[in-house]
Amino acid sequence: METKKVFNTISVFLHPIFIPCLIAGLFLFGVNEAPWLDNQARWSLFSLIGTISTLMPISFLLLMQRFGIIESPHLHSRDERSFALSVMVVSFGLICYILYVKINVSTAMNIAFTAVTITLIIANIANFIDKISLHAIGMAGLAGILLYFITEETNANIILFDAFGFSLILLGLSMTARLYLKAHTQYQVYAGAILGFFSGYFGAILGGMMFSENLI
Repeated sequence: METKKVFNTISVFLHPIFIPCLIAGLFLFGVNEAPWLDNQARWSLFSLIGTISTLMPISFLLLMQRFGIIESPHLHSRDERSFALSVMVVSFGLICYILYVKINVSTAMNIAFTAVTITLIIANIANFIDKISLHAIGMAGLAGILLYFITEETNANIILFDAFGFSLILLGLSMTARLYLKAHTQYQVYAGAILGFFSGYFGAILGGMMFSENLI
């Protein structure tokens, strides 16, 4: 029972809805992207991203549960997952719009959030085929995005290497938790990891083609 609680906790904290916050935190406070921003501006931008990408979708899902549109915010059925993914696509699309058009302070963040949005769209398409693990897609997508930045830059920031290694550990924990909890089959978890990694990596390549300025 205690082991199950541990893996439930891991599943909650490694939910893909938190990926944008991890990326924003990494680039704003770790890699020190956009060094001209003071701490207050960084925290304001981080709070904005967190509110749009995490708090708004969670609040919306809870509201939908309250009115009986979905049974649970855990999204056990594929129909509910598709609904939630669509909400997340809209939220992340709004972040992309703000980063690209309204703020545009960081090429690296533009590329990263382009990749995240593409990965999310592909995850929604895959959901119509099978109940692929969103946890695996999210964490593997993060690893793919980080690998892009490592391979793209000749002298990549050492923090990116640390973050990439840490993302692989989180991916392993997430996959193990989902399998232990019997939330998915092995195929759904491994397929999610493969799909997420390549979606994140090639999504970042596409983002790099869109934003061809100097990176980190």
